[in-house]
Amino acid sequence: MKKNCANCIYGNIHSQEIVLEDKAILFLEGQSLKHVYSINQGYIKMSKYTENGDEYIIGVLGPGDYIALLALLQNKETYIASATALSKVELRSMEKNEVLKAYQSNQKFKEMCLNCAITRSNLFHNQLSISANTDIKEKIILILSNLANKFGYINNKKMYIDLPFSKTVLANIINVRRETLSRYLSVLQNEKILSVNKNQYILHYVI
Repeated sequence: MKKNCANCIYGNIHSQEIVLEDKAILFLEGQSLKHVYSINQGYIKMSKYTENGDEYIIGVLGPGDYIALLALLQNKETYIASATALSKVELRSMEKNEVLKAYQSNQKFKEMCLNCAITRSNLFHNQLSISANTDIKEKIILILSNLANKFGYINNKKMYIDLPFSKTVLANIINVRRETLSRYLSVLQNEKILSVNKNQYILHYVI
């Protein structure tokens, strides 16, 4: 995704640099969609809230990723999820009309945007599919494997995932309580399925 998205927004689109501190809110779900953002440094979590007010994280975006591009291409008038900084974040803000104008006038730009949006949509649906799984141990393994696409690497037939956020955030992504995550991580370690060293997770086999 990063390679596609990194080349997706280009040309003479006017942009403004923005810096967010940790935990700062970029926008909330349902607010009017006015800008598309590109991340230069740092990480943003995309989340939705249930009727009970519980947070459900649908993804974590980092350098090279774009925020709200998919919603814009779907002709949404509002942001479809909330965006909150997980660290200090540097990004560029682009007015949606300028992005749409470039999208409509440049075929290469359009193809790149579509590739970027399709990849993001597939990841979103994959996340929803994983979240629907009722087996917590399997859910943890699948979501860690999914996060490995952005934060991981393979070495000696093991998958290493270095997450730039806490176990509390990971628990929200998996949609379980922090205590539940810790309990199941202990079980998985006892079963020699994975190892945990602070925010590094090592899957002892590659899915």
